Amino acid sequence: MKKSFWKPFLAVCLVGALCLPALGAVKWKMAHYMPVDSMIDDIAKNIIAEVEEKSKGEIKFDLFPAQQLGSWEEMSQQIMRGAIQVGIMPVSAVYNQALQIRVLPYCVMNWKQAREAFIGENPYLFNILAKEMDKSRLKALAVVAEGFGGMGFSRVPSFDPCDPDSGKNGFKARVPGGNIAFESMAQEFGYIPTSVAWGEIYMALQTGLVDCQMGGQPYSTQSQFIDVTKAWVQLNTHFQHSFVYVNKKAWEKLSPELKEILQTAARKYADTSFERAEKEDAMYMQKMADAGVKIYVPTDDQYAKLAAKIRAKTWPKLEGIVGKATIDNLLAVLNSVK
Repeated sequence: MKKSFWKPFLAVCLVGALCLPALGAVKWKMAHYMPVDSMIDDIAKNIIAEVEEKSKGEIKFDLFPAQQLGSWEEMSQQIMRGAIQVGIMPVSAVYNQALQIRVLPYCVMNWKQAREAFIGENPYLFNILAKEMDKSRLKALAVVAEGFGGMGFSRVPSFDPCDPDSGKNGFKARVPGGNIAFESMAQEFGYIPTSVAWGEIYMALQTGLVDCQMGGQPYSTQSQFIDVTKAWVQLNTHFQHSFVYVNKKAWEKLSPELKEILQTAARKYADTSFERAEKEDAMYMQKMADAGVKIYVPTDDQYAKLAAKIRAKTWPKLEGIVGKATIDNLLAVLNSVK
């Protein structure tokens, strides 16, 4: 009687033990804001697979893609609070306005400069932002490139949109709400800045509330606003990117070995985004052209003129937010970049 009872009981216990996570294992939520099967989704899945394998299950993840846990702003704040442990998304500046330097207009001009600034031997912009993120209880691990910003127009402009000094005929440009840099940039280019939330851009263009939108890049414009876009201008207004970042307390609880595994995986897969995003910018501009959208790309001289105006007129307005020393240091570095 005892024998027939204990053998099955012990077998069940053994199977149960084998199914348990590793002793001391942590279960983390990872979230991002892009669609399933997007580049960021692919990077997230690769990081998860490598970390779970190399940690032998000491770190496990539940992945929440496509804003399942809220907007990227809401999720960024949840990571600060520890409700989500790790994310791949922009970082919210709501608690630290210095983080607005993330999309400082014309802080990088092209893909060569973007690589130097974020993944090069001296990734000066990554270091600046990582230091500010630390103040918001966040550990920055890597940067995911998403493309360069431009402007999408609901009608083909009669003026030269590549010339910052051309008359803009009273065109109203959508800018992100509360973003001093973008409001100033739109004004310096001659537009009337109009705050519109991202989720309301389509209707704003469709109804004529605004004539053009500023803040998107080729992928987002082609995938979300193609029906209301007649012209696209690749102004390279800003370098759109996300961070792979972790709640600082969660990070500090990891052993040095687990930190190394997570850091290495994040950097390994995030770095691939620069080549992929550069190709995507070109691909989605071509898709817009194939759909009948008129494409404008400034010349090198025009890019230099655009950048010089914004650095001279807009950047000083941000000194009280990001710090004059930071602005001066950036200008010194950029003046040395060829």
